[in-house]
Amino acid sequence: MRLLLTVLAFVLLSLIGAKLGFRSRRASLGFRLFVSSGSQFVLIGFLLGPRVAGLVTTSVTDSLAPFIALGLGWIGLLFGLQFDRNDLRTFSRREHAVVGVQALVTWTLLAAGLTGLLLLAGTNDVGSLAAACAAAAAGCASSPTGTAVVFGSARVSGPMSRLASLATSLDGAIAIALLAGVYAVAHPGVAAPLLDIGFLRWILAPILLALLFGWTFLSLSREKPPAEEFVLFLLALALILAGTSLSLASSALFASWLTGVFIANLSPLRKRVYAALSAWEKPVHVLFLLVAGALLGFESWHVAPLLAVYLVLRTAGKLLGGASARPLLAPEKGAGRFGATLLSQGGVSIAIAMSARLVLGSEFPESPAVSAFFDAVILGIIVFEVMGPAIMRRTLDRAGEIRDQESAPGAGSG
Repeated sequence: MRLLLTVLAFVLLSLIGAKLGFRSRRASLGFRLFVSSGSQFVLIGFLLGPRVAGLVTTSVTDSLAPFIALGLGWIGLLFGLQFDRNDLRTFSRREHAVVGVQALVTWTLLAAGLTGLLLLAGTNDVGSLAAACAAAAAGCASSPTGTAVVFGSARVSGPMSRLASLATSLDGAIAIALLAGVYAVAHPGVAAPLLDIGFLRWILAPILLALLFGWTFLSLSREKPPAEEFVLFLLALALILAGTSLSLASSALFASWLTGVFIANLSPLRKRVYAALSAWEKPVHVLFLLVAGALLGFESWHVAPLLAVYLVLRTAGKLLGGASARPLLAPEKGAGRFGATLLSQGGVSIAIAMSARLVLGSEFPESPAVSAFFDAVILGIIVFEVMGPAIMRRTLDRAGEIRDQESAPGAGSG
């Protein structure tokens, strides 16, 4: 009964939060930057959770896996639908290469620093090292949410802002792929496997699932069902796809993202799918934030140093990786500061953290580092969500790419 009441309360809060929580069009830019991050819902979830009010107990949070799976499937599908090959071709190969380099530099620096910190502390178990690399994958991703707020508050144009708009989407895909790689390498061995191909089986599993569910969607959507049935169909697709992936201890986010890419490039209904998923984006996002807040444990003081290292290394990684864009942006003013436009984090990073908390927490229940890294990453995401858009705006302003300093209504919540 308590689980049912908790679920109903979270769903109700998600619907209310989606309607009211992002209404800030007439507010100042600073307030819009804070509200668009959704950090207030993480705080609400934490206050309702076992560490404060106790209205949501630990046993209840452990039973929320189906809703986490639904969120992972929904976010992955929606994110994958943005990877239409025709849209991607509007950017040059050099632009794609620059974005890829900065994302990999950020992940490498974060993974090396966080694993190095664990080794210095005398912790070298697989679960802890996998959690560190998963945290690095979350840090690798940037968020289009901050870009939407900044671009919606002023007229922005120029090569740096163009590259930032690509990076805030593409490096999320790189982060999702890196997370799938972490799961594959860290996955425990299987006794007497039918086909022993090493860690590759955990990469192939989500790829095959994406092909299967993508083909199933194409087959079942030929009759063009009505709107209500279409939403239920997508709901079932996201839940079953993510649930199947999680049951195999593979990346649900990777499988659902690949399925979204499949639909975006092969389905004639891709615009309708995107519209249906987008209509429910805010409630799902709010639900994810509430659950993330409820899962925050702060069971160890190690969260504080992990958070500090995460903030420093991610900032350094984005700045260092962004320097790779200097030859492409030169002689633009401020070309070396491109990485500062990519500090914002959002839904994809939260989804990666939630996925790691669920998968690694299940595979390595004896490792306290999994929950500690989850706490540190969620707090880090909040910091970057609030500060990132302001830093991006200042950087683009110094580069001369913000044409209008007057706040315009209609900043997106992305």
